[in-house]
Amino acid sequence: MSEVIIVGHKNPDSDSVCSAFAYARLKNSLNNGSQYIAARCGNLNKQTRYIFDRFGADVPRFIGDVYPKVKDVMTHKVIAIDENDPIKGVLKNIEELKIRITPVTSDGNMLKGVISIMEIAHFFTPEDPSKRPLYSFRGSNFERSVKGFTYMRGEKDEFTAGIMVGAMPYERFAERMETIDKEQTLLIVGKRRDIIDYAVKNGLPAIVLTGIRGEKDIDFDFKGYKGWVFISELDTAETLRNLQLSVPAKAFMNTTVPQLSEDDYLDAAGEILMNIDHKGLPVTADGRLIGILTRSDLIKKPQKELILMDHNELSQAVDGAETAQIVEIVDHHRLGTVKTKTPIDFYAKPVGSTCTLVYQLYRIHGVEPDKLTASVLLSGILSDTVIMKSPTTTKQDEEAITALAEIAGLNPSQYGVEMFSSTDSLKARDPKDVMSTDFKVFVEYGKSVGISQVEVVNLEELDEAKDGLFGAIDA
Repeated sequence: MSEVIIVGHKNPDSDSVCSAFAYARLKNSLNNGSQYIAARCGNLNKQTRYIFDRFGADVPRFIGDVYPKVKDVMTHKVIAIDENDPIKGVLKNIEELKIRITPVTSDGNMLKGVISIMEIAHFFTPEDPSKRPLYSFRGSNFERSVKGFTYMRGEKDEFTAGIMVGAMPYERFAERMETIDKEQTLLIVGKRRDIIDYAVKNGLPAIVLTGIRGEKDIDFDFKGYKGWVFISELDTAETLRNLQLSVPAKAFMNTTVPQLSEDDYLDAAGEILMNIDHKGLPVTADGRLIGILTRSDLIKKPQKELILMDHNELSQAVDGAETAQIVEIVDHHRLGTVKTKTPIDFYAKPVGSTCTLVYQLYRIHGVEPDKLTASVLLSGILSDTVIMKSPTTTKQDEEAITALAEIAGLNPSQYGVEMFSSTDSLKARDPKDVMSTDFKVFVEYGKSVGISQVEVVNLEELDEAKDGLFGAIDA
C-alpha cells in the first residue's frame, strides 16, 4: 500500500495542521488503496497544541523533509550469514541467488562485517603465494562443508592451520613436516597408518581421513590424541576443496565497510556507495542489521507522494517537496502554483480557512465528519477567521462553522474565545516567536518577500507590543 503524506506549510498555524488532520481521515475513509498520513513540517504553536489536547486528537506526525532516504529503497529482507558459518554458504548465495554482498552477523542480527566477491578473491589468492596459507578452522564446520562424519571431536573447536596432504612417501612426509609448525597443520590423508601415527604422536590439531568406507574400516590407535578426526566420503582432491570452504565467515570478512542508517539521505549514501569497491552497503540501527543498499537500488528513484494543504508554493512547502510527486492541493490562498509533471486534483476557493474547504470535500464525497473531526475542523476555521471577525471570512465559512458546531456540540463563539485565550497575550510573547509563527515566503521576479501573521481577538495590546515587533522585523 502506497503512503501519501498530507502536510501544510512551514511554520504551521492551526488551520494548516487541523486541515491536514481532517483531510487524512476523509481520504482514509474513502479507501482508495493508499494510506494517508497527516503530517506537519514545523512545531505546533500554543493554540494548535491546545486544540489537539482539548479533544484528545493525535497530533500529525512531524516531518523535517521529504528527500528520498535509504529506507525508501533499501532491501529489508537481507540474506545474511552468521560469523561462525562456513563460507560455503556465501558462495551458494552468489551462485544460486546472485547475491553480490553478504552481511556477516552474530547473535542473530548484530552486524560484524560483509563478504563479497572481493573478499573471496583475496581469500583464494594470497598476497605471497610462496608461503603456505593458514586458515581459521572450526571443527564443528567440517560436517557442514564436507560430506562425511566426525569420528572424534577435538578439544579446540577453533584453530589456525595450514593444510598438508599425506600423499608422499613416509620419509619425505616426515622430512617435510619437520620444516613446518606441527601445531598449525591439518592433515588430509588416506589409509596410511605410518603417516596417521605420526600425526597422532605429534599432536596435529586435525586429521581428515579419505578412502575410509565406514567406522568398521577404522583400526587406528587414537589413544591420547586431543585433535579432531573427521571421515570424508569424498576423494582427497574434493575433500581439500570443500575443507577450504569450511572456514568461518569471520575469518575473512571485511569489517571496515561503511555502514548506513535508514534515515541517511539517498544522494549522500549514493556518493559513498559509488566511491567504494563494494556494490552494496549494510544498513544498521544500533549495530543491528536492518537492510542493505545496493547500486541497483539507487536507480529506483523513489518519490514521496504529497498533498499540500493551506499553501501551493514550493517556497512554503516542506523541504524536499521539489523531489516529491505532488498529487493534490487544497488551498485558499493566491496561486503561485508549483509545477507538476502530471495532472492533479486542485481544490481552491477564496474562503477564510482551508478547514472550510475540507468540510466541503466531506460533503462532496457524502461523508459526515465524526465529532472529533468536526471539532478539529471547527477549531481551524475559528482560528483562521478570528472567530469570524477577519475580513477574509465568507458566507461559506459561516455555514461550515454552523454545521460543524452542531456535530461537535460546541458554541462557536464561546469556544472561539476559549481557544484564543489559550494563547499568551501579544505583549507577553517573545517578538521573535510572534514573527516566526505562520511565516510564509513568497518569491516574485527573483525577489523573496516574507509575510508573518498573528491572530488576536483585539488590538488593545498592540501599543505595548509594537516596539518589540518592530525590533524583530529589523533583526
